[in-house]
This record gives sequence, C-alpha cells and structure tokens, in this order.
Amino acid sequence: MKTLQFTISHAHLEDLMSRKCLARIHSLEDLGHERDHYVIVALVREEHLDEVIDKAADRPRWVRWPAG
Repeated sequence: MKTLQFTISHAHLEDLMSRKCLARIHSLEDLGHERDHYVIVALVREEHLDEVIDKAADRPRWVRWPAG
C-alpha cells in the first residue's frame, strides 16, 4: 500500500470509496462548495493505484504518514 496526497472531485471520491480503493483516509481538506474538490491524504491499495491516478485532478504524490 502507498500513502498518497491528491486532489479529487466529490463524485470521483465517492466512486473510489464505494469500490474500496482507499484503505484509509488520513486527512481530507474541502476546497469549497464552488470548487467541489478535496485534497486527500489516503492509504491506497496497490491494485487500485491506476484507478486513483486516473480519477485524481492532479498528479498524486507519495507522502510519509504521519507527516512531520
């Protein structure tokens, strides 16, 4: 599993969550109703990395968790 930070739309986040592509969401920052996107730090299952990359609004980057 990899810990990734990425921006994603509400609809794509719901899709990934419903298919259990994200093992755990560590943090979620709402970018506002008008933007309809979130900045997520999540633990992603290896077999779902491509799906997360395809649905992300930006290029996901690997991060250490806990940050710091």
